[in-house]
Amino acid sequence: MVGRVDNITEKLARMAMLQYVTESLAYMVSGNMDTGARDYHLEAAISKVFASDAAWAVVDEAIQVLGGMGFMKGAGLERVLRDLRIFRIFEGTNDILRLFVALTGIQFAGSHLQELQRAFKNPTAHLGLIFSEAGRRAGRAVGLHSPADISPLVAPELRPAARELARCVDAFGQTVEGTLVRYGRAVVDEQFVLNRLASAAIDVYTTAVVLSRASRAARLQLPHAPHELRLAEAWAHEALARVPPRNLFIQIFVDHFLKTHFKQ
Repeated sequence: MVGRVDNITEKLARMAMLQYVTESLAYMVSGNMDTGARDYHLEAAISKVFASDAAWAVVDEAIQVLGGMGFMKGAGLERVLRDLRIFRIFEGTNDILRLFVALTGIQFAGSHLQELQRAFKNPTAHLGLIFSEAGRRAGRAVGLHSPADISPLVAPELRPAARELARCVDAFGQTVEGTLVRYGRAVVDEQFVLNRLASAAIDVYTTAVVLSRASRAARLQLPHAPHELRLAEAWAHEALARVPPRNLFIQIFVDHFLKTHFKQ
């Protein structure tokens, strides 16, 4: 009996965590809009993809918790599940939005690489950029490069998660750059690769959002701040575990192998 109760408790806790992340995304996007920001398309796409996927997972688990009763009309969940299915299709299917997230997210890396290419064509006019980039890459190669420290910006309880987030952001940037070097312009046709990059981008962004919200609650000493801190910490632990570059590169390699194999 104890195991069964623990199992249900875990389901409820995960449902609460997904709801918290979804709500945090909505607050972040709406807050940006309220402050006059106009460039929020990427954040809105991530929010739509995550929210619709999370809603489906939560209702599915709710039906599972209720067992056979959850499948009956009396519980009301069967209609909610049926209605929710369209959210992953309407206003841009989640599959297309994931490609949008990946392609939009790598535009800056592509522009940076193009800038470096132009610099090397006329090195005397761009010595500052070349030396700066060379120093950054050399430091990374010998282990002297360190990601930006964002831990002072969050609540003390979340500083380990913030340091891990900064490391993942830096690693994600390296992964995107390596992907562009490997595929070049042809990356737009590599949907397997783009989907992996989009998933990593969503994990990084959602972690940043919940760390920000929970830290705000702690700073304002809101009554539910301890609960928010635990939710944020749990999500950061889960999401960031999927981001390290070695996992991304392994997934990209496997996907590329399978794609090539099945083409033959």
